Amino acid sequence: MRLAWKELKYNWKRYLLIEIIVVLMMFMVLFLSGLVQGLGRAVSSGVENMSAEHFILSDDAEKLITVSNLTTTQSDAVKDTYGKKATPIDITRMYLQKENDDEKIDVTYFAINPSSYLNVDVYKGHKLTNKTNTIVLDDDYESKGIKLNDTIKDANSGISFKVVGFTKDAMYGHISVAYISTDSYKAIMKEANPMFNNTVHAYAIKGSAKKTIKGTKTYTKQEIIKSLPGYQAEQMTITMVEWLLVVITAFIIGIFFFIINLQKEKEFGVLKAIGTRMSRLVKFILSQVCIISVGGALIAGVLVLFMSQALPATMPFFLVPSQVILVLASFILISILGSLATVIRVAKIDPAKIIGGDFE
Repeated sequence: MRLAWKELKYNWKRYLLIEIIVVLMMFMVLFLSGLVQGLGRAVSSGVENMSAEHFILSDDAEKLITVSNLTTTQSDAVKDTYGKKATPIDITRMYLQKENDDEKIDVTYFAINPSSYLNVDVYKGHKLTNKTNTIVLDDDYESKGIKLNDTIKDANSGISFKVVGFTKDAMYGHISVAYISTDSYKAIMKEANPMFNNTVHAYAIKGSAKKTIKGTKTYTKQEIIKSLPGYQAEQMTITMVEWLLVVITAFIIGIFFFIINLQKEKEFGVLKAIGTRMSRLVKFILSQVCIISVGGALIAGVLVLFMSQALPATMPFFLVPSQVILVLASFILISILGSLATVIRVAKIDPAKIIGGDFE
């Protein structure tokens, strides 16, 4: 390690250039990782944030809460089976309007029982209550000019709501979420559609699933998330690009070190001629690769962390510590594996030929 560090300091300009390339490439990889998670959460965070492990939907809903429709008989059966562990959830997309403003704003209503475990935490104001016509909004609506205690209305029904709180990271299908009570949801639907039946989209279940109720199917939270339109296609595409960049960046380091060490074959030959063991030369090469890759990975990680704090709330960017650690560790490991080509090349050096000057 000491010999490797001395060589890095002696040729610092050369290795600084390599380090800058590594930092930029890893920064791009981690940025993509944040986008992967951010875009995924822009589709599913409203469901991910729920304190529920399972969901009961109608058997023809194809794992989509928005198209599920449970009858009164099925709802009663769910309540009898699960008791307080079951709570209704209705999800529908509509439009909001600010007071004295005709502009329509996209919204996804999450209709919940405010007394249940689905009630979300807020960072401003207070939680949703059973009080008539109150609403809790995702923080994205603040950037649209909506403030705490403002009055907004549902564009379809004309029913007005008082904004009592703001929560963070609540989106569904790339649309910000608004939490209302089940009673408020029914009032909206009856006003917008006089033919509305008093049904429930689905039930959230806390804990393990029990017997299947006739005409329904029970799914895990992850199954519901993966079935959301566009979720898997986005995740697979960007994740593939992310890991491709990890491999490419790691092999770029390997190529750089191979070329640099190719220019130092005479030095390696002399070291072997004076009795330097191959194990020490291997440590020298791997130490340099580790210093460059670990240093570049850490610097890139810090830069992405600072950048994430400066991004606007509307930017779909979310860093998951475990995912960042996995990406960085994989990069370092692949970098080390890529440097083995250099080790093999150095192992083939014949000191006698090197001193004679006819090494090819």
